Amino acid sequence: MGIYADKNRKTKQLIQTSFMQILESKPFESITVGDITKKTQINRGTFYLHYKDKFDLLDQMEQQLFEDLGNHIDALQSRYSSTHTFEKGQEELAATLFRSIQMHVPTLKIFLGDHGRAGFHIRFRDALSEKVRFNLEKNENFHVKPRVPMEYFLSFITSAFLGLIEQWVRNGLDKTPEEMAAIYIDIISFIQKK
Repeated sequence: MGIYADKNRKTKQLIQTSFMQILESKPFESITVGDITKKTQINRGTFYLHYKDKFDLLDQMEQQLFEDLGNHIDALQSRYSSTHTFEKGQEELAATLFRSIQMHVPTLKIFLGDHGRAGFHIRFRDALSEKVRFNLEKNENFHVKPRVPMEYFLSFITSAFLGLIEQWVRNGLDKTPEEMAAIYIDIISFIQKK
């Protein structure tokens, strides 16, 4: 990585960190680019080299979050089998997913909180739903089609998973990622036995 690219990355990170600090105490709608540049101690021109506006900044941060979590979901779903059994590898992948969520909790708390941009929960659910749909469609082991329309199936799966994440965050991460993975797998196994 060149010096210029490294400086660009550091500047973007500084802008994002400052933006998140502001977002902790001020609603997204009230934040201005001036607030961000003042906090970051950069000029507006530098901000606009990286982002079109505050919406672009937030969009890029959300997309990065969805991509990071999505990569772990890809790995986890690639191991699902049609035999309804969970291997040790799946537990490890689920724990990795929950460790990733744990890393992103400060961001998730802000995005899901009162100061985040309206609709984050829906955008998060939709991104997760698309990821699950994509993985199910490409998974050769997923031969059994649900008896309900796919959009209802996906809505149930993604809403349940988001509920699990939100409960964990509300509980102040009272469980380790490994414990959350075990809870997740116990729930899936319980549902599959019915």
